[in-house]
Amino acid sequence: MQLGCCWFDNTERMLIDQTTATQWHLNDHEYWVLNQLALHRGQVVPLSMLQTVAISGDSPQQIPHSELLDIISKIINYLCQRHVNMIEYVPDQGVVLYATAMNKRTKILELPNRLLSSGQYLFIIVILLSALLFVYSNLNPPLFTQADVLRQVLTQNGHVIRLFVFGSDNQQDVLLHADCLASQLRLCHHVRWDSITMALSSNQHYISFILIDSSEIEPVVSSLKVSVDDMSSPFITQQWLQKVHICG
Repeated sequence: MQLGCCWFDNTERMLIDQTTATQWHLNDHEYWVLNQLALHRGQVVPLSMLQTVAISGDSPQQIPHSELLDIISKIINYLCQRHVNMIEYVPDQGVVLYATAMNKRTKILELPNRLLSSGQYLFIIVILLSALLFVYSNLNPPLFTQADVLRQVLTQNGHVIRLFVFGSDNQQDVLLHADCLASQLRLCHHVRWDSITMALSSNQHYISFILIDSSEIEPVVSSLKVSVDDMSSPFITQQWLQKVHICG
């Protein structure tokens, strides 16, 4: 019987790799498991059936569950790489031998230690970029222009924050709020954000903040919009930074 790139010789109890001509002589337990899978090809063979070995009229013997898993693993590893999906172990139910290799689609969150495919990485990147573009597009002026004020702020615990400030026509207001935010950030004991962008909109009387933490595997982005009646009056304090979770 053909199993992918291997030939299962039921008479001689051998599994032959036809690409390398190597032979695996099966013992009673290995032969029983593979033969049952072959006889019920395409069906889930219950674990109880695979664990109960009955050959040549002898008294049935029980295969320990750990040995059964080891046999299944050996069979899968013996198949060619492109055919390893022909055998699937269904936990607490049984094992199925497919007629052809199955194309399994791995869900992103199915197993935490499973590597993502290039397509899944691309999907995540596109989603992140779309989210960032949506946030940035709501700023006035946009972040794609050169910042009016660019500073690096060192907090009390040695964390460096890049501060970008965008303003309207009043450069004095831009510097006023930039100085205020920078001085208050220096007093923070803990700040998770690597960069903070502040955009002033005098005509609409609000200030927008974009907070980015790039230390995680997937960057964390948060946004904040504050209504301001008087742009010439600074409002940022330690209490306010803690309240909006900029400063910890």
